[in-house]
Amino acid sequence: GMEFEPRPGILALLAAASLALATAAAAARGADLAAEAKALAELNLRKFGEGYTTRIDNRRHLVYVSALDPGAFDRVVGMLGPYADAQRSLLFPAPFQWNVTVVLPTLSDYRESHPPAEASGYYRPATRTLTSMSLSDVLVHEFTHALHHSDQVRANQRHPVWISEGLATLFQRSRVREGKIESLLDAGLAVLRESVRQKRVRSLAALCAMDQEAFSLDAEACYPHARYVMLYLHRQGKLREFYETYKSHYASDLTGVKALEATLGKPLDEIESDWRRWILELKPPWRPARPPTSHLGILMRRVPEGVRVEGFLRGSAAERAGVLKVDDIVISVAGHATPTAQKLAEAVGSCKPGEVVEIEIIRDGRTTVVKHVLGAVRQ
Repeated sequence: GMEFEPRPGILALLAAASLALATAAAAARGADLAAEAKALAELNLRKFGEGYTTRIDNRRHLVYVSALDPGAFDRVVGMLGPYADAQRSLLFPAPFQWNVTVVLPTLSDYRESHPPAEASGYYRPATRTLTSMSLSDVLVHEFTHALHHSDQVRANQRHPVWISEGLATLFQRSRVREGKIESLLDAGLAVLRESVRQKRVRSLAALCAMDQEAFSLDAEACYPHARYVMLYLHRQGKLREFYETYKSHYASDLTGVKALEATLGKPLDEIESDWRRWILELKPPWRPARPPTSHLGILMRRVPEGVRVEGFLRGSAAERAGVLKVDDIVISVAGHATPTAQKLAEAVGSCKPGEVVEIEIIRDGRTTVVKHVLGAVRQ
């Protein structure tokens, strides 16, 4: 839309008018959004065509467009709805101020949508559209970006990358229990602990000041770092206080350092040493054993969305189980995204041998979930 800077003279007039309009607009907007949601659903059905279904959630302003089988589709809707509700009581009290379209496409349609490299899902703020092959952690990560985007626009703010990726990565590994969000440890902890132990982790001040490009260039280190600062706040019940404090002092505290100090009641260097001590006390769910203690036994090749099954090791768990097939693309194991073979090894290693895990795969162009028992490595 058009953007302009109004002259001071008309500001008072605008303020008075907008107050009167706001109340009427809220009621009208609900009806408008519902009409728009219907139009969006029809538009997407025309665009994607055969094999797609849509579902509209007017209460949460969500339009789902899906190529999944009905069971998988129900699972996604059953996961995102309660997650959105739980976030309203945790971080983002206001509902979406627009319709967000959630597209769960076929692989060929996904690839035609120009996804970012090495991603099994992504959110585009410009079109308010989340497109995902992932039906688990990456989907929740991107949905968190969608919620956060709406909240930033409402506040007329743009938050730094450590906050937006820290929050998205925090909730990527979480579960909703009785309407509350519980954050879990993830496979990234082992590597982060190691860099804290060897004093290789960058300072908190440096993390908070990073721009998008620098953050992305050192993604392996930055994502877990930002995540575990957020987890530290969440586990102390201070995440919301931090976020609210940050938003209210945004103009004078872009990086969020002052908000951290105010929330935790300490100068940054003390927060830093407390945080490092806390990291070293956490028990990672996965320890990099050489070789890992549990495994699948597949030969793999990297593809943009994840790891493709090329074949099986003779007598391996995967070959015996017959659950995975050649050409399946594995995108998550036990809720851990597997964009690379290394991440797949970490995800499998965070489980116990003999454990039955859910593996998310793309098969025949559609995402599906299979259950698989993990084998033990024979020494």
